[in-house]
Amino acid sequence: MKRANESVEAALQEAAHDPHRLAYHASPPVYWMNDPNGLIHYKGEYHLFYQHNPYSEQWGDIHWAHMKSKDLVHWEQLPIALAPSEEYDIDGCFSGSAVEHEGKMYVFYTSNLYTTPAGLPDDLLQQQCAAVSADGIHFKKLSENPVIKAPPEPIGQTNHFRDPKVWKHQDNWYMVLGAKKYDRGKVLVYKSADLIHWEFLNVVTESDGSMGYMHECPDLFSVGGKDVLLLSPEGAGTKEDPRLSGYYIGEFDYETGHYRHEAFRRLDYGFDFYAPQTMQGAGGRRILFGWMPMDGKALNKKWAGAMTIPREVKYSGGNRLQIEPVEEMKRLRGLHHAVGEYRVTAGQVQPIPGISGECVEMIVTYDLQTTDAIEFGLQVRCSEDGREKTVIKYDRETAQVIFDRNDSGAGDKGVRGCTIEDGQNRMLRLHIFLDRSALELFINQGDYVMSGFIFPEETSQGIRFFANGGTALIHSIDFWQLAL
Repeated sequence: MKRANESVEAALQEAAHDPHRLAYHASPPVYWMNDPNGLIHYKGEYHLFYQHNPYSEQWGDIHWAHMKSKDLVHWEQLPIALAPSEEYDIDGCFSGSAVEHEGKMYVFYTSNLYTTPAGLPDDLLQQQCAAVSADGIHFKKLSENPVIKAPPEPIGQTNHFRDPKVWKHQDNWYMVLGAKKYDRGKVLVYKSADLIHWEFLNVVTESDGSMGYMHECPDLFSVGGKDVLLLSPEGAGTKEDPRLSGYYIGEFDYETGHYRHEAFRRLDYGFDFYAPQTMQGAGGRRILFGWMPMDGKALNKKWAGAMTIPREVKYSGGNRLQIEPVEEMKRLRGLHHAVGEYRVTAGQVQPIPGISGECVEMIVTYDLQTTDAIEFGLQVRCSEDGREKTVIKYDRETAQVIFDRNDSGAGDKGVRGCTIEDGQNRMLRLHIFLDRSALELFINQGDYVMSGFIFPEETSQGIRFFANGGTALIHSIDFWQLAL
């Protein structure tokens, strides 16, 4: 632990100014970040742990790093919480969760041990372990570890058995875990009366072959009268879009562990989103963070990865969740600029005075009933000559919102599309957060979300509006410079 913290401190002294360093997203001070872990509202503060390599911008040597916040917006970095130190976890403290019990914080994680000198991807032993803290900062691993040594042999494999998410229901504790068997991903559920002794209950869901070979990062919770299961099915994506995270909506039987659910839906239709986890926040809200992955080494950065802004998960009926920025994000709002009805005619690419910047929030509402353009939208982080830009647009013919980062600057390129199922509605609402190198887009009150990294030049701060094949009617624009 001491060596890991010293490595981070030394790297901070060497880190140069980086114009892409995120201003308000939770991200590592230096080096690698992946999955959010241990999300919990504990003693009036929000805790966010995350997978961290304290020695490199690349994955490896996985620890649990730690930050906390009173308001979900301003984050304080804390000392590393868990380090590989025992025989059972010497090759990594992998993802997991946190609960409060008798005033103490318990964290559950997957211990990783390579079983051959080569350390090949499948040559590993994964088991479930726990640690406890009286102050939420300093943790002691339980002497009973591992608390779950293996899945039932006919059900799962010990080399892919990870990501415990624990919660309490009535008088018992429950845990969902990701697993696989014969290249079919599964989610398993366990039950415990004391957080130490766990009994296998059932297989919650299993791939039929189309849902990948491993179900990572499961999370089961209730919202709006339904039981929602999040998972990240490895192998269910495509070559162009390999990372897929989504959810089922259904009903979970706590007696049998049986889960009846509807079809799988994506959580985020953008480029960079994976391994989401939720917690119950103040007021009973269900709050979600996802990991935004990036290749820090390829970009010559001292850091790699970030969390999305915190998102509230809601369900009000129908076949999908609504996912919106938490109310606390409004605390960042600074100078406000409002624009009323505004027409963008065919072939125009135009700025609007007062609307530009790199750390901004913007809500643009289009009136679809009086818009006849074939496609329309906006360009953000534009250079003066227009060569560098990130495009958000709506295609009337396909009913798709499109996120195009082919001209966004450094980093990965590509185009993502999201089909709006109720695309003939009267209004199209685009709610955008920009943060130096991150873009998050919430469509129509959170029916759809798109997230991605962009790496433009620091001077590329223009925002322009365009329409092709007709006129686009902007009903309103609300724009805020964010006070950081």
